[in-house]
This record gives sequence, C-alpha cells and structure tokens, in this order.
Amino acid sequence: MAAGDARVLRVLDPAERYFWLLGHFTSVNAVLIAELARRVEPDAVVRALGALQRRHPLLRARILVVGDEPAFVEVAGAIPFTVRDVAQGESLPVADLMACAFEPAPSPVARCLYLPVEGEDRSTLVLIVHHAMMDGSSAMNLLQQLTRLVDAGGGGDELAPGALPPPLHERLPAALQSPRAVVDVLSQVRAERAGHPPPSAFPFHARAVTDCVPRHTKLVLDADATRDLVTQSRAGGVSVTGSIDAALLEATAALFEGREPRALFLASPTDLRPRVEPPLPADDVMLAIGMLCTPYLVSDESRDTLAGDIGRQITREVARGESHLFYRFARTGTFPATDAGIESFRAWVAETPQNVTLSNLGVVADAGDPPWVISLSALMVPGPNQVAFVCATTYRGRIVLHVSTDAAKLPSALADRLVSGFAERLGARRVASSVAREAVGAAVPRTGTGDPLPADCGSP
Repeated sequence: MAAGDARVLRVLDPAERYFWLLGHFTSVNAVLIAELARRVEPDAVVRALGALQRRHPLLRARILVVGDEPAFVEVAGAIPFTVRDVAQGESLPVADLMACAFEPAPSPVARCLYLPVEGEDRSTLVLIVHHAMMDGSSAMNLLQQLTRLVDAGGGGDELAPGALPPPLHERLPAALQSPRAVVDVLSQVRAERAGHPPPSAFPFHARAVTDCVPRHTKLVLDADATRDLVTQSRAGGVSVTGSIDAALLEATAALFEGREPRALFLASPTDLRPRVEPPLPADDVMLAIGMLCTPYLVSDESRDTLAGDIGRQITREVARGESHLFYRFARTGTFPATDAGIESFRAWVAETPQNVTLSNLGVVADAGDPPWVISLSALMVPGPNQVAFVCATTYRGRIVLHVSTDAAKLPSALADRLVSGFAERLGARRVASSVAREAVGAAVPRTGTGDPLPADCGSP
C-alpha cells in the first residue's frame, strides 16, 4: 500500500518509533484480554469495534514509511474480527496470540478475536494492537470501552470522534527538553551506581537466538491472597508493586547456581500521562510510557528491604526525569527507517542489559463495567534482552499476572522454576500455560508496514 492511497496522520514520535523498530525482529503485540461470565452477540462486538474506531484515530491506522520517516497513515478497513469456539477444558491459545500477524491493508494494525466456550455461558474477548499505538493504560481503558459498548448493544453513537493523540515528546516538561537534560540525568545515574557490584549476566538466557517462541503462564492471586499481599505490603511500609518486583527479582536470582549476591536489572514501564505538560487524557488510545532499567542487589540480606528499596529508587528516578528521557537515551531518532537502520537498532538492543520486566497496570476501577466482566488484563512478548516480561493487573479484588518468556532463549525447565518461585513468593496459583506452535522471530519481514509477525492466529 502506498502512502499516497491514504491520509498521513503524523510522523512517529521517538517512543512510537522505538516499538516500530523493535517490531521488525520480534513481536510487539499488545494482547488485551477480557474474560466474561457469559456469551455475547458477535454482531454487537462488530458494532462496538466500529464505534471504537470512530472514537480513536490510531485504531484506523497503519505504519508506513513516508519519505524517509515512519508515519501513522489512516486506512479505510474495519478491525478484523474472528470467532473461534474453545472446547471445554481447552486453554486459550495465548502464546500464539502473542505472535499473531495483522491483516494486510486496508486493515489497521489491530484485530479482535471472540472465543466462546462450547456448551458454557462464558467467553473471552481478545484485542491485539501494535504496541507503537498502545500502552497498558490505553489497554485497560479500551477493554472497558469495548465491554460497555457490547453491553449496550454495540452502537456507541454517543462516542464523540477523538483527536489524534499528540507526540509524547512535545509534552515533556520544559526542564527535560534540552540536550543538557540527558547529560545531567545520565551523570546522576552513573554517580549513583559508582562502586556498586557489576550487574550479573544471564548465561542461561540465549539472547542472540533470533527465533522467538512465546511462552505464557497466567498466575492469579484470588481475593484472599490479594488482601494478604496488600496487608503485608502496607504493614511493611512498601507498595504492592514493590512487593511484586521483589518477588520477581528473588525468583530470578534463584535460577543462578550458588547463593552469592546478584545485581539484577529490573525494567519498570512508567505511565507518563500525568507527568507531562499539560497532562494527557487517560482514555485516549496512544503510547505514553517511559521506561526505567535499574540494577538491584538481591541477596539473603536484602529479603526484608528489597521491596522498599525498589519503591524508593523508582520514585527518585521518575522525579529526575529518567523515565521521560528513556527514548532519548536510546537515540531512537538516529536510526533511519531502512534495513541498515533496523540492523543498527538490533545491534544496539543486543548491547542493552538483560533484565526482567514488570509492568504493573495497577487497580482498574470497575465502576460502570458490566457485572459479567470477570477479568481485564494485558500481556506482551519479552524482547530479546528481557528474560521475562510480567504484566500485573488488579481488577475486582484479584491480581492477574501474565508471565511471558521466550522458549527459544530460556529453557523450559528454568522458565518453570522462575514461574513457580514467583508464584510461591506471592501466594499465586498457576491457572494456564501455553507455548507458541512455531518459531516466528526469524521470519519478521522488514517492510516498514508495522506488521509484526507472519503467523495465523485465527485458525483453530
């Protein structure tokens, strides 16, 4: 599809460009899951998707290279919709959905699947959207908008068309706009880390393997376990996020031989909507996250202090603008939209620290949601440098944790140990697991279209 066939919306912001570049050699699907205690009418879902496209400009877009720059380009197609029955007792094909390809133009880089359970009054709605257009806050808001529209019959006539979201970096605070800001913040980071133990490499994680085989495990903290975690965290003067972060780092450290202290990198996405000028609305579909990546010392002695240390460190880093400046640290705008530029970006990623990532989407308020919505959650495929990517969501009194690893890079036995250790530390139970049916990462086309992966996620 040529850019001249459709309207160019705008050039990608450095944050969006980061995930567009990344999508040329791994999956950058944001997978959004709504579990429902009933079946719904497929026609109502189709109408609701149409209403959401009218409301959110990026749900009507693809990514094309226009001139020399990747840009959002408006297309005329509807969000592709697939219905697939799920047998009783069958796990959802989550790992395959993580690597699901988008339909060609004129479809946007989004798709929806409706998965009713045969012989039961329950089902699942799945939305898959390119990460350059969506983050965790957008994901939860979009799922809530979708289920509310379906509950109302899907029309959405009351939804006013939304404006195109602005480039994130135009809204950075004035103090962080100057080139000097990057130098100053990096100087603070280096001074803070001076004299600390060198970060541990992950010899058991084969980051150089180009294939990507998504592996997924869903963990759930039921209402009692969630209350216990909240109570214990508050009693210790730490946040629930800090407690989950600490459990993930401790479970990761347990994969190494021996019990010596390990300095492990933790990556923490941060919502920048309230931290830009002026603040961005919460209900727009857009990418508005920054990223922190920090080493923490994990040892027997850190067990009682790690959660608090993480919380205080994240607060310091956000306050000095470290998450705001992540994409400038990455020099995203310096990699041209060419095969050579993409290869240069791949090489840059290959030199970044291996880490485990926790994205906590927080407590999602359910006021106004249909009573038949059981759970709202989201997940991502780990990047080449991410040993595991964990997405946490709290909804209607339960915490859902999606643990994603890459079976081509992390052996299954170690992935199981990581998941089991993480679950045990939090009092979570394992609900479901799946592994993608084929390796997909090596076959990603470098077409500049934004299509992440050539795999069929609609077939049974």
